[in-house]
Amino acid sequence: MRFYLFILFFFFQAFALGQAISNEDSISKQKNLEERIRISKESMKIYNELCHQDSLRASIDSKTQNKYFLYNIAPVGSDFPAKEEFKTILEKHNIIWGGMDMSIDRPHIYTPDKCYNIFMNTFTEKKFGENFMQNLVQKSLIEYIYKNPAIIFEHNDHLDWIYENNDAIADSLINKLFFKSFTYPTGYKTLAQKEQSFTEVNLELDETTYILKLESFKHRINNNHNEKFIPHFEKEISKFIKSHNFVLSKREVLHNGVKTSFKIYYK
Repeated sequence: MRFYLFILFFFFQAFALGQAISNEDSISKQKNLEERIRISKESMKIYNELCHQDSLRASIDSKTQNKYFLYNIAPVGSDFPAKEEFKTILEKHNIIWGGMDMSIDRPHIYTPDKCYNIFMNTFTEKKFGENFMQNLVQKSLIEYIYKNPAIIFEHNDHLDWIYENNDAIADSLINKLFFKSFTYPTGYKTLAQKEQSFTEVNLELDETTYILKLESFKHRINNNHNEKFIPHFEKEISKFIKSHNFVLSKREVLHNGVKTSFKIYYK
């Protein structure tokens, strides 16, 4: 009997001790949580005060100047490639190019001029229109693409809009570049309005040189007469790929992938 009483007493003591430790842990966790909340509130208060000062400074500056900043996605987003083109376009509209900044990845952590830049953008967009400013960004990127067409094949964060709707804009830009030097062969018959012929071009990436090379063709020619010109189309497309020497950025290849096909549409 005494043995069983001893065992019962032992388990009771262990349980009581466990409860005491558990309570202490709960109290400690609650205190830690309360401390984190206090620090967070204090940080937010400081952030709001500093941000308010920056907003007042931006409000004053916006009365005499228009300034605009662009943002890369934090922490490792693609760099905006068309800085010089964008700066030139902004100058034509009497807007100062503020430069590049990084989007906020840690809310309520104050960094110098972060709020100022955001508010300056807000005032400039309010004056000119948000869509107007976005169109200027896209215009600068298109100008850059015509000078550096290889970037069409890189999934740069700032170029996401050209890959929408099954790469419609990206393919359109490639077609504009291609048809600058392409001549239709004698005897080619133009298609009816609702018909569409195209060549789908598949590329491969040389992982040593980061150069895009031709892999294969796939044709859809909606006119039996024009099928005889397929060798001509392939020859001209091959020449186009070689002449532009599509060398990609190693960083963008590793981070964001590569566009490895496009379509050439014929009239």
